[in-house]
Amino acid sequence: MKRFDRLLLAATLGIVAQGSAHGENFAYTADARELIGHATVVDARSLAACLHRSVANARCLPASDFLGPHGRLAAFTDIYWLLGTAGIAAKDAVLVVGDNPWERDFVAGMLYLSGQAAVTVLNRPISDGAGLPVSRLGPGTARGMLRQPIYEGTVRADAMVLRSELAAELQRGHSPTLVDGRPESAYWGETIRASRGGHLPGAQSLPMAELRTEVGRGQTQLPPGPFVVYGHDPFESVAYFTLARAGARAQAKVLPGGWVEWANHPALPMDAETYPDSVAAPTAAPPTPAAQPAQPAGAAVAAVAGLLILITSAWYLRRKNKA
Repeated sequence: MKRFDRLLLAATLGIVAQGSAHGENFAYTADARELIGHATVVDARSLAACLHRSVANARCLPASDFLGPHGRLAAFTDIYWLLGTAGIAAKDAVLVVGDNPWERDFVAGMLYLSGQAAVTVLNRPISDGAGLPVSRLGPGTARGMLRQPIYEGTVRADAMVLRSELAAELQRGHSPTLVDGRPESAYWGETIRASRGGHLPGAQSLPMAELRTEVGRGQTQLPPGPFVVYGHDPFESVAYFTLARAGARAQAKVLPGGWVEWANHPALPMDAETYPDSVAAPTAAPPTPAAQPAQPAGAAVAAVAGLLILITSAWYLRRKNKA
């Protein structure tokens, strides 16, 4: 799908797509003290954890709220409704907090892709206070039923590469640089979590755990120019995208459907292709011998009686001859 087509699709959905000019408004921080009171705080943990103790009045927005059945991403129109019910305006600067880095980064990535003006990710666990003054901590706030305000975001289409776009580029021989964020066992097809195992053609392997360690050290092995990242599914892909773009400050784009969306289409190419071990067919039971027709009970009695008569007659004749 070309950029014009994506713009047309976004407009049809009531969404205007914007470019990547806002990349500088997406970053990690270890110190959020100056942001408290100036940014809308979003807590990516479970609702119960957020309501118990977070940044006071933080918007409780668990990662699961963005996902539909089987881990599929919700449509952006539905995500915009979700953000409106959480009391988030697209023009706001947002600070995303949490404990689990995957969940925190996924929610931050979804806010950024949805068009949030500025997204900062606090990379310290909020359950430990994250270095914030105790006076700033308190219960979070659950979503409401109505949109207050109406979320008027603009999808960052240039930060995403759709499956159809990537397939077309590969067919033309113009493959972008691809980075696979799954574990190496999944990259080489040893671990299979879809209909096929392996990796996208020409993709480099840089597992998320390894990249997170590199980001912490301030040195990464990410490609220098623009590249496309993916994980197993939408959740892992968007989380990896946040780590690469906000954490490593790299020119990353994301394949939002992830590996599973690609692998489950058998016509799409891949490297190191593997398949799950076939389930052994159940062993057929030995054929049951054909049942012999039952003999009527009367016939059996008659046969025995006839035999007795023959024996008796033979015995009688022998006695008579001796006499």
